[in-house]
Amino acid sequence: MPDNLAWPPPNVGRALLIFGVAVAALAVHVVHMSGASAHSHEMMMSHRGAPSRIVRDQRVGPYLASVWTDPEVGHGPMYVVLEAADGRAFTPPSAVRVGVAPVSGRLPEALHDAHAEPVRRGGRFMTDVMFDRAERWNLRVVIDGSAGGGQLTSQVNAVPNVSPGPFVLVLSLLPFLAVGVVWWRAAVARRRSVALS
Repeated sequence: MPDNLAWPPPNVGRALLIFGVAVAALAVHVVHMSGASAHSHEMMMSHRGAPSRIVRDQRVGPYLASVWTDPEVGHGPMYVVLEAADGRAFTPPSAVRVGVAPVSGRLPEALHDAHAEPVRRGGRFMTDVMFDRAERWNLRVVIDGSAGGGQLTSQVNAVPNVSPGPFVLVLSLLPFLAVGVVWWRAAVARRRSVALS
């Protein structure tokens, strides 16, 4: 059989084998790096999703407040977005604090100072909060300032972090490795048959 009709083509089999080995090395590296940081509970529970609005336009003193967060278990940002109510000019508050506590009462409220972020209109304040378990949490936002203030309360359900881990990556690479192995074995068998003939 002419070489250009051989199956698998010699160059493609070699390229697939090199690709499979490179992918396997990358997967081993990712698993190793994840294992090295597994002792850090906080890194294992980092947020990866996009924030969603959990409070919408609730009146707090002279402001309309909305709260955005990614309610996955672990550390993650929480945003408090403020606009002036009743068409007034916006006066930035002097302090915005966010408190979270499990509804069960197993932990006291953790109160976090939020820092201002640059926006074109109104105000946006961000802080980092921690949900250590998938359960219902009380949320409290306290706003203080010369124009007035107040607080809002709500609840949020923290959900398990479902982002894929390193083992999912390794499993997703197995089909590519299997194809590389099949091509390699076919190439070896072809060379043996050519050598024997």
